[in-house]
Amino acid sequence: MKIDTEKYKKKHPVLTRVVRSLNYYFLLFVRKEDPPKKIAHGFAIGIFVGFLPIIPFQALFSVILCTFFKANKLAGILGSTTITNPILAVPVFYAQHFLGRIFILHDFSYENFKSLFSHVSISSINTAGKDILILFGMVSIGGIIVGIIFYPIAYYLALNAVIRRREKIAALKKARKTLRKKSEISA
Repeated sequence: MKIDTEKYKKKHPVLTRVVRSLNYYFLLFVRKEDPPKKIAHGFAIGIFVGFLPIIPFQALFSVILCTFFKANKLAGILGSTTITNPILAVPVFYAQHFLGRIFILHDFSYENFKSLFSHVSISSINTAGKDILILFGMVSIGGIIVGIIFYPIAYYLALNAVIRRREKIAALKKARKTLRKKSEISA
């Protein structure tokens, strides 16, 4: 049974766009001329940076780390935006907050967070600043721990994806070359 792609594109335009963009970035990621280990290392660095709560500076920090460790910069940027995209950022940072609470013993519940921003006044700015720094510390510690855990996982997944894709491309090129030779011999 063959799927009518045009009918599917009309029925699910958003999903089609998402799948096409994911495929585009995967191909952009895999077709880089760097060795697979450099690409995987850059992606893993990006994943690690993606867990840090420095959202506007993650790509820049990822490029700096990739330059320092001589890894692929584009893979680092793709890795850092994989974790903290608009869909995943809130749940990821929320989970990291709970992990960071283990190390920084401070009661920072949802009610405290809500009261921090609902009752802002000149006198409460000092305590609000301290609470925001404590929250940033919690999320940072949780992000570093989660980043350390996910670094090797991201490295090996990216390495296997790049190697498999390049082997597939090499096999296709070899098959085309033998097909051309057979057609030249028969002609």
